[in-house]
Amino acid sequence: MERLIGIMCVLADAQRTTIGALAERFEVSTRTIARDLDALGRAGVPLVTFPGAGGGVGVVEGFKVRRDLLSTHDAAALYAALDGLRSIDGDQAVTQLIARLVPGADVGPQVAAGGPLVLDLSSWFDDAVVQEKLAMLLDAVRERRCARIEYVARSGRSVRVVEPARLVYKQSSWYLHAFCREREAFRLFKLKRIAALDVLEETCQAREAPPLALSAPDAPLLLPPDADAPGTFLAEFDYDAADEFVLAETIDARFLERGADEAVGVARFRTDDEAWVRRLAGFLGDLAHLREP
Repeated sequence: MERLIGIMCVLADAQRTTIGALAERFEVSTRTIARDLDALGRAGVPLVTFPGAGGGVGVVEGFKVRRDLLSTHDAAALYAALDGLRSIDGDQAVTQLIARLVPGADVGPQVAAGGPLVLDLSSWFDDAVVQEKLAMLLDAVRERRCARIEYVARSGRSVRVVEPARLVYKQSSWYLHAFCREREAFRLFKLKRIAALDVLEETCQAREAPPLALSAPDAPLLLPPDADAPGTFLAEFDYDAADEFVLAETIDARFLERGADEAVGVARFRTDDEAWVRRLAGFLGDLAHLREP
């Protein structure tokens, strides 16, 4: 987000520039800048390309970034996103960015106090181990320093040297997207599975990271029990009502039903992946017992 805003400001202030100059200024590849420009174009920034020698890219003459084009709803959403970013480590640069883009005096108290969205990516615990890893790896990404991690994977525990590229938040967990020297490829490492972490003095050159595929093509389909979905089957788990609160951490409460006997319940949903249901049953252990299939 910070780079996109920076590029937009450069284009608004300069008559024209080149993709190479932007790549050098923001220390990324020309392919990344090309994707950024495509994103800005789709967002409505009026880009203009200049072919031939001395050409480049610019914006329509007279274009300026106007804060008053943001509605109260737009400003509230932008504030929520930036404030969520700030919650990671209280970065002063993000605070200054909020002050420039979403000044409270211009958008009213709804943004600061009563916006419809609040994003807080920090931990519930002051001494959270994951938060400590996050802060260390964030510095490593910014300073392009290598890291040595001891990682617990499905295949076992191993020590690897990685080149951190970026931090990723998906659903409820933090991940490190890094180049693994052992595998000679980019990998996604879950922070909770990093048993030991050492940020090294060794620096690394920026690599062209592949696009992140955060939606698994083979992810299990999960639907309400009354959904009309060909190729799916009904899965049912019996559970004790006393365990419902803990069970809801794993299975959405939408799928937890109570019958005439308030002491017991049944978790019911439709899915297309029987192997995943059986793995879920093993994970839940004594919390729930697989009735069907």
